[in-house]
Amino acid sequence: MGVDEGRDMRELVREYYGETLQGSDDLKTDACCCTAHTPPKYVIDVMNEIDDEIMAHFYGCGSPIPPALEGATVLDLGCGTGRDVYICSKLVGPSGRVIGVDMTEQQLAFARRHEAAQMARFGFTRSNVEFHCGFIEDLGALGIEDESVDVVVSNCVINLSPFKDQVFKEIARVLKPGGELYFSDIFSDRRVPPKFYDDPVLRGECLSGALYIEDFRRILAEHGMPVFYDVETEPLHVGDFQIETKLGCIGFASHTVRAIKCADLEDREENYGQAATYLGTMPENGRYFDLTEDLRLIKGRPVAVSGNMAAMLRASRYAPHFEVRGDRTHHVGAFDQGAAQEALELARGKRRIGLAELEQACRDLGIEPFDQCVHDKELLRSAPELATMQVNVGYRCNLACSHCFLESGPQRAECMERDTMEAVLAAFARGGFRTLDITGGSPEMNPHLEWFVREASALADEVIVRSNLTILDAPEYRHFMQVYAECGVHLVTSLPYFNEQGCDLQRGRNVFDRVVGVLRELNGLGYGVDPALKIDVAYNVSGPFLPPDQRELEEFYAWELEREQHVRFDNLYAFNNYALGRFANQLKREGKFDYYLDLLSENYNGAVVARMMCRSQVNVDYDGRLYDCEVNHVLGLPLDGPRNVRDLVDEPLGPRTIATSPLCYSCAAGCGSSCGGSLMDKYGE
Repeated sequence: MGVDEGRDMRELVREYYGETLQGSDDLKTDACCCTAHTPPKYVIDVMNEIDDEIMAHFYGCGSPIPPALEGATVLDLGCGTGRDVYICSKLVGPSGRVIGVDMTEQQLAFARRHEAAQMARFGFTRSNVEFHCGFIEDLGALGIEDESVDVVVSNCVINLSPFKDQVFKEIARVLKPGGELYFSDIFSDRRVPPKFYDDPVLRGECLSGALYIEDFRRILAEHGMPVFYDVETEPLHVGDFQIETKLGCIGFASHTVRAIKCADLEDREENYGQAATYLGTMPENGRYFDLTEDLRLIKGRPVAVSGNMAAMLRASRYAPHFEVRGDRTHHVGAFDQGAAQEALELARGKRRIGLAELEQACRDLGIEPFDQCVHDKELLRSAPELATMQVNVGYRCNLACSHCFLESGPQRAECMERDTMEAVLAAFARGGFRTLDITGGSPEMNPHLEWFVREASALADEVIVRSNLTILDAPEYRHFMQVYAECGVHLVTSLPYFNEQGCDLQRGRNVFDRVVGVLRELNGLGYGVDPALKIDVAYNVSGPFLPPDQRELEEFYAWELEREQHVRFDNLYAFNNYALGRFANQLKREGKFDYYLDLLSENYNGAVVARMMCRSQVNVDYDGRLYDCEVNHVLGLPLDGPRNVRDLVDEPLGPRTIATSPLCYSCAAGCGSSCGGSLMDKYGE
């Protein structure tokens, strides 16, 4: 639109608002008074202090007055008769400042007539408002300097300007870094044809000048504000027969929009696993803060936010009212609020992935129940004789590894008592088991472990202890290296990668160096050297994929670790991981949960089912309860038969039907997976 046309358009608008309209009842549509949303209480409270005559001459739509304005400098574009200027005046307080700009002198004269009375109503000893007659496209001519304004508000006025690009350029210029544009206006769902631009009624009713919402996004981005959020939206019903006939299929809506001037913004919402907690410190909003129309932050509750949201909160005047956690070091894809919030709640332990959710996910993905995939139903029953009793002696651990589906860690307190261990040993002997497999978080943190290991080694053909090895670096646990060697314990330790970077990413800082240091000491005691003292390492996948071939991985690890670290081990076990616990949380956070379930089911290998560990073992939890495997005790799937190890002291466990779940696909995918590693050398052989 040319300059002359723009001037003509301004005259149309000035005449419509300065002469045609004498009050809000003269409007032909509800476009300029369209919102059905109740203004926030802090605005309503101030409205009660505004002169009735000012309220009667209000033509805006929405309620574009944000909270936390105390002491701020606010600029109201197209302030008209001054209603919002005076509301902001009260909210910014005596230390703040409100600037009203309008091109219609009649309305400004009306606003100024009430200035002294309004200041008296508020109890202010001096006025904190000023009114300027001029164009919102040229704020510099009014003396409004660069980066001098905290908040720009506007109430259904920007659409009236024929030079919208210049308006937003000026807004970006006058806003301080971290400053906020918060305004209500009418937007269209397609571009309004130019033939409507010079219609005085359509222009005055805020329709012909409505910005196509996508053009608005583009203009804002051009001036350094690539992101905006709708705080309220409401479809507009024109209601006038003649106007509706003219407009045809063009749809209109009132939007209240928030945008923050911030240098660290991307052109779309990205997910970095960040979260924001509202502290409840805004006087106007003690209980919650609505960042967008879909995102309410309730006091004290962490909420997942995008990278842009986190940056805006930190850069703006809202920063003191929020605790924002996380940075942009780890990108996890496009931001989806629902998925990100679910991942946050999982990470905080507010909810867990359970059997019902796994089964529903599989149904949604069209994954067949595992027991229906197994053609020979006899394979869903245990072997006549069980070889292994696996015993979890507690969930306490000195580490909190990202792959741990048991969610073991330093804060866990579950611990097997000695009388339960005695029942385990009795049931082991009665049942004819050969291998006692001791696991947990860090088994060494159970105060009875040394006694248990010595007793078990005198009873079993083989005693396995699954140790993270870092625990043995601590002075109070170092003696276990000698205990294990004396008892001929078979050690298994997790080593997710052969160097520091890969290992520490999954298990924590300095874990690799500590594991290697303990491995050297164990090598000195004969582990990895003497055939009677076996030490194996385990490779757990750290993402949504299947492990490489176990034999090839073992050869590579052995070469790298001996060449670079001068340590030796016997075997390497390659494990598929389970979509439970922290690993499930990670998959959810990365948006790969469904993908991983699909991957496992698509790589189902019926040839390994006969070798799955649940067929030849029983699992004992820390309190003596019995399960087919560790996964089933996490899922709460009890054994088909006796429920506690104490029940096996007098009568051995007979054949049973194995309880299956979607996680059985983890054991049967690719080369298969068990506590002893892959179930086949190579897939298909």
